[in-house]
Amino acid sequence: MKTMGFALLLVPVMAFADQGAVPETELSLGGVAIGDSTEAVVARLGQPKRKGPAQDFIDLHYEYPHMRVSFNGGIVAGLHAGKAGACTPKGLCPGDRMDRMRALYGAPIVSDRETGRYYEYTGGDAACWLQIRSRGKRVASIDVACQP
Repeated sequence: MKTMGFALLLVPVMAFADQGAVPETELSLGGVAIGDSTEAVVARLGQPKRKGPAQDFIDLHYEYPHMRVSFNGGIVAGLHAGKAGACTPKGLCPGDRMDRMRALYGAPIVSDRETGRYYEYTGGDAACWLQIRSRGKRVASIDVACQP
């Protein structure tokens, strides 16, 4: 009887186990992935419009017309896209409708933070995730964020 009760408790947890999960291959924007080198980014996107120092865990930003690539020690450690042209591998782009996000990735994890509401999808190792902001019914921006 105790075993049956324990199993019934796990059913709701298991039903949501995949909510907000994406394969690690989706943790990239515009063809740039976490872990790429500065050389690989320049080979893929060309010379940045602007290079700038950063603080904390991130030490350098490359600014492109459609996205920002952030580095730590010469390795991509974060990505931000606020304009169409920098999309996820499945094809979600800033400006798309939020229902397209749900159709591509399923139900997100909704996180209310000091800076606003985010729709999040964790990668396989959970150290990095897709972080999506909306403006009305549209995707305003997409970040690939990582814990240092």
